[in-house]
Formats: sequence, C-alpha cells, structure tokens
Amino acid sequence: MSDDEFAVIEGRARVLGISVQRVLIEAAMGVPPLTRTERQALHTELTSIKRLLGNLTNNVNQIARARNSDVDVQPKLIAAVLSRAAAAAGQAEDLLKRLGLR
Repeated sequence: MSDDEFAVIEGRARVLGISVQRVLIEAAMGVPPLTRTERQALHTELTSIKRLLGNLTNNVNQIARARNSDVDVQPKLIAAVLSRAAAAAGQAEDLLKRLGLR
C-alpha cells in the first residue's frame, strides 16, 4: 500500500472514530462504514431486539407448556404473542436493510 493510500484510509478511520485496522477489516468484509455513535446506536437497537425476542421465546414456551397440559389458552393471548413476534422480526429486517445486508 502506498503512503497516499494509507493516508486516505487513516483519514477515513479518524473521521469514523475507529482504528485503521477496523477500517481495513470492514472494507474487506463489505461492512458499511459506521461512526462510533452509529455503532453505539446499533448496539442499543440490537440489544433491544434481543431482549424482545427473549421475552417472546419465554411467552411461546409458557403457551406451549399450558397447551401440553390441556390448559385452555385464550386465542387473544396467542394472537398478541404472534403479533409481537412479527413486530420483532420486522425490526430486525429493517435494521438489516439499513445496514445494506438485505
């Protein structure tokens, strides 16, 4: 790599607030460039989606346990859990689109 090429990469790293190594790795992997603030926002959003999916998994397990024990589960409850699951899937899909991964 020439000194000029390195200077361009170094400048990009400085603007994004990340290391030169991170710029090179992400360029090689085809990851869109993100600033430190964007990375933190992404982490927050992913954590939120992960928490929501964990809660939904728990709800689905509770419904399955109840149904397997011949307990009557209200259809409204099942519909609400499925609706939240669809919303979580939509959030994840939107995030992937914004990152250019879909």
